[in-house]
Amino acid sequence: MTIDIFDPTSRPEKTSIVFAPRPKNLEKLRVGLVDNSKYNSKALLLRIADGLKSRYGTEIGHTVTKTSPGHPVSETAIAAFKEKVDFVIAGIGD
Repeated sequence: MTIDIFDPTSRPEKTSIVFAPRPKNLEKLRVGLVDNSKYNSKALLLRIADGLKSRYGTEIGHTVTKTSPGHPVSETAIAAFKEKVDFVIAGIGD
């Protein structure tokens, strides 16, 4: 009889992450919103967007709702964000 054993002690792989530069000023920029589909995520994002509009004059340029919190944002949505917005906020809920 053969038994397969999973060894969880492997070393983590190091990867580099390059973050997009932050805008120096939010005045009149277009914001993108990623709703992760958790309860209250959309409400939270819209409230943040409303505060940004009041303070900086930002406008919502594009929104996406993910099918579930565990799914990544699609390549199509990423392309739309690159075309339509200046920065993106990803929301959580609960």
